[in-house]
Amino acid sequence: MVAWIAKELSSKYRVGILSRGFGRRTNGFQLLDNQSSPETVGDEPMELRLLLPGIPIAVDRNRKRGIQLLASGTFGNIDLIIMDDGFQHRRVKPGYAIILDDFNRPMHLEKLLPAGLRREPLSGLKRADQIIVTKKENPVPDLQPDSRILLITGIANPNPLVKEIAKTGVQYRHLKFRDHYRYTPADARLIQKTYQESLASENQSPVTILTTGKDYVKLSRFQELADLPLHWIPIGPPIQADQKQEILNKIDKYVERTIGNR
Repeated sequence: MVAWIAKELSSKYRVGILSRGFGRRTNGFQLLDNQSSPETVGDEPMELRLLLPGIPIAVDRNRKRGIQLLASGTFGNIDLIIMDDGFQHRRVKPGYAIILDDFNRPMHLEKLLPAGLRREPLSGLKRADQIIVTKKENPVPDLQPDSRILLITGIANPNPLVKEIAKTGVQYRHLKFRDHYRYTPADARLIQKTYQESLASENQSPVTILTTGKDYVKLSRFQELADLPLHWIPIGPPIQADQKQEILNKIDKYVERTIGNR
C-alpha cells in the first residue's frame, strides 16, 4: 500500500518514505543506498527500494528525528513524507492518517494486546482520515495449469496467498517461515534441496520458486540460490480496483491543500 501511494503521488510531488526498519541490526537514522541490506535497514524497506528505486527511503525508530532529517533538504527537496506503520507513534502527529483493516481479520473482531493483535481501543480510529478494507482479493501471477511451484514465505499470514495459488490448480509445495525471518545458509540449502527433490519427481514440468518481495530481497543474496528460478510475486495495493481512484482523490486533495498553504 505504501509503495502504491508513493508511486502514484510521485508523478506530481517529491515523495519520501520513512519506516522504523523492523528487524534490522543497526540503530539510528539510515537513508537507503546501494550498500543497504536487510540486516542494516530491514526487509520491508529493502522491498520498497526494489519497487521504488527513485524515491528517498529512510529508517529510524525515532520517527520525529527521522522526519526532521529526511525533510532537512540534505537528501533533496521533499514535498511529503509517507510514514509506514506510524499511527501509534504519538510523538508524531500525521497530517493525514490512513488505517488498513484486513478483510480476513477485521479489527472489530480482534482483541487488544496481549490477547490479540489490536494495539488500542477502537475509539482510536477517530484519529484516522481514511479507513480502508484490504485483502478482499489476493491476486497471484498468471500460472499455467501444468506449473509446479515451490512457495517460500516469511510473512505474518500467508494463508490468503496460499489459497489463491491453490485455486489455480497448480501443484505446489510451501516452505513457511515466521514473519521477518532471517534466513540462514542452512535455510538456503533446505530450499535448494527441496527444489531438487521437486525436479526429481516423475512430473517433468518445470518448477518455479515463488516468494514475496520482502523475502526475495533476503533470499536473492544467497549463493546457493543464485542459479535457481527464484521469482518474487509482484503485487499491487491490497484493495479492489474500483477503490483506487477514490482513495487517491482524497489523499491528493489533502496534499494539494497542505502544499498550497505552506
